[in-house]
Amino acid sequence: MKSDNEILRYSRYTFLFAHPDEEIYTCNFMTDLVREGKVVDIIYVTSGDYRGEKISKIREEEMFKAMKLIGILQSNIHLLRLPERGLIGQLKGVYIRILEQIKELGSDCVISHDFEGGHNGHDAVSFCASEAAKNLGIPFYTFPAYHNWPEERAFNQFVSPHEATYMKELDGNEVKLKRSVMLSHKTQKEFMDTIFDGSSKDIFFEREVLRKVKLPVDYTKPPTDPVGYEFPGSKVRFEDFKQAILSVS
Repeated sequence: MKSDNEILRYSRYTFLFAHPDEEIYTCNFMTDLVREGKVVDIIYVTSGDYRGEKISKIREEEMFKAMKLIGILQSNIHLLRLPERGLIGQLKGVYIRILEQIKELGSDCVISHDFEGGHNGHDAVSFCASEAAKNLGIPFYTFPAYHNWPEERAFNQFVSPHEATYMKELDGNEVKLKRSVMLSHKTQKEFMDTIFDGSSKDIFFEREVLRKVKLPVDYTKPPTDPVGYEFPGSKVRFEDFKQAILSVS
């Protein structure tokens, strides 16, 4: 694949993540931008408070350590601290907060989660990022996190027919950085181990990929069959997500 370097031409970038630790998917790309003198802002929509406020504070501390490794100034990290459990049910308010923050930052482009059905919170943030970019008239780029059911998760790979428009191949030092960023999130060790020990390990540490979203995304249609967060035992259904995004319109 030949990378489209248009993504490197902006001056101010905003990365929008659903939870602390999701910088693992783009950490080397972010480091490159900082070294080039670009302004890189990071917005975390939640602090990962699914298991309570205490763990969310620890996750924030872990994230700050990871961001120091990446080279992101603390002044460029913006915590919305919206409740993770209420994200879908209050999506209109979530969208307004995200839109206001991106507008205030004066971003040239937005980079966020791809629509992939791996986590309903990821998809919710992807939808909000897409709507905000459209509202502000700025480009929207996405990165892949994961899709499929937990025991079959594919990491760092776009759901077909989505294809990368930019790819950064990682050298040895960049792989070390990615590992260090991942290991900074000690509360997420079990999750990180699914990457270290999983079938996607090689591809996860080979490259970082992004794609420019050129056509409107239909968020009302499931991106995969089955949807990754509709695994047996899960109470969250795609229909819940669909009703939430329709409430924003």
